[in-house]
Amino acid sequence: FILGWLVEKITGMPFQDALSREIWTRIGAESDAAILAPRFGVPNTHGGLLARVRDVARFGLLFTPSYRVVSGEKIISDRYLELILNGGNPDLLKNARFDAPEDPTVRHNVYQWDLVWDNDDFLKGGWAGQGLLINPKRDLVAVWTGYFREDGSEVELLPILRKVLEGVFASPVRPERDP
Repeated sequence: FILGWLVEKITGMPFQDALSREIWTRIGAESDAAILAPRFGVPNTHGGLLARVRDVARFGLLFTPSYRVVSGEKIISDRYLELILNGGNPDLLKNARFDAPEDPTVRHNVYQWDLVWDNDDFLKGGWAGQGLLINPKRDLVAVWTGYFREDGSEVELLPILRKVLEGVFASPVRPERDP
């Protein structure tokens, strides 16, 4: 909420208009996106973006060396990318809204990014199993939609996807860290 409010104060426009001007219109999106604003018109900047899968993939490309596929200019700075990959606080996972992952390769989370792994994958999850996985070192973007079943029998795609990708990218991207 606070980041969305700051965007509005700095740009002098509603969050959704700033998002449209600064990102969406600059990535060749096929369709408009929408942002949920259920109460008093306050946008859900923490996870209320509704967009086509291909447009979410275009957004993800902004964080990779292939950003030129969707934009003539670099929108995501190297400084911000470095912050995502190395600027998080692992202790914040202990107090997260959801249980901390048991995966020892999860390094931290930071700002809107839910998980950052030792191999430099980072994730933004969505409602009912949706996700955006990015790895700038591997020049990789993966987007998927999910589903929700009342009985909890849905298949979690993220662990399967990461296992397949680790098989494709067999060698580690970064050297192992000392404990």
